Amino acid sequence: MAGKTKHHKRAREKGILSLDSMANDEKAMLAIIAVLAVAIVILAVPYLKNIKLSSGEKTYSAVAFEIGGCDECFDLGLVSAGLDSINNLNIKETTALNYTSADAEKLIKKYGITKIPALVIVSRSIGKIEMDDTLFRKTSDAAIFDKAAPYIDLGSLEVKGLADFKEIYDSKCKECASMSKLRAQLERSGVKIKSYEMVEASSEDGKKLISENGITFVPALLMSKNIMEYWWIFSAVQKSLAENKDYYMFTEPYFPYKELSTGVVKGKVKITYITNKSCTDCYNITQLKPLLQQQLGIYIASERYDDVSSSNGQSLVKTYNITEIPTIILSKEISDYTSIKTILEQVGSFKNNEFVFRKMEVLNGKFQSVGQAAE
Repeated sequence: MAGKTKHHKRAREKGILSLDSMANDEKAMLAIIAVLAVAIVILAVPYLKNIKLSSGEKTYSAVAFEIGGCDECFDLGLVSAGLDSINNLNIKETTALNYTSADAEKLIKKYGITKIPALVIVSRSIGKIEMDDTLFRKTSDAAIFDKAAPYIDLGSLEVKGLADFKEIYDSKCKECASMSKLRAQLERSGVKIKSYEMVEASSEDGKKLISENGITFVPALLMSKNIMEYWWIFSAVQKSLAENKDYYMFTEPYFPYKELSTGVVKGKVKITYITNKSCTDCYNITQLKPLLQQQLGIYIASERYDDVSSSNGQSLVKTYNITEIPTIILSKEISDYTSIKTILEQVGSFKNNEFVFRKMEVLNGKFQSVGQAAE
């Protein structure tokens, strides 16, 4: 048998062999894609997080077979390489087989494999290795992973799972978001895109898609139904999708967006920093801006600075009942971001649809009471 395949090297270079990091990335994916945040990088598909031994410290030996032969399909090496980092599981050899080879055909027939790529882990002790049965199916001597996408259906020999996308946009809306970062998110998490079409909202095709799919804002992203093949993503975002005749579409907008019924651009948030210029070692509150942008996808349209000693600063302190500084106020447009309201309420409060940051202790930096600042 051949030794470790080239897939293992590529996987190490991409930094995905740690099961702990896979679990963390999964949490990020579920949390961030759900609210469509802008710039979270999804590093790996968390296939292997639940593999563990049922008991004891004994190492169990196994042999892995990667059954492939499809350039467009999922890179199975990303899964098989991760096996090396599992404690107490010793993959002695890994062999890559083309699905048309005689050896592969024997495995396909023996284990009832209907699509490839597939990973077959053979061990006389397979029953002593506890694997998540939502990821692997077991026989008396093997565990089989055959849930990759895209894949070749061995019945029809067709490649399935290559997704088609249509982005509906308004070229006149210069402030509207680009869906390119969401596209990159999906690609990094394993989605293979066959076609990505940009459709102007005012064109005949655009108007037709808007009417047929009940689109109320742009930009909007339509995804072909075979996005369901990517079960590790689809299960996380399904509740955020609307299903139409030919497509799925995110029901939550990507900010800023244009509301088609009114023509109003939503999500342009103004941020006001309230500081005390005499407190030179206080927390730099402007550091919150990139966190709001990158972690929560908030679009900051403009910034303003008010010192607590100024008349405007004193007025804001009184109006919003601010007791600690430095802090920020986000304008009423923050209320457009309904999906992150509960997240923001953990560190502040809303008043008249505006948001005030109040939990200074979470910043791990110096802050003052308003009374201290006035002294």
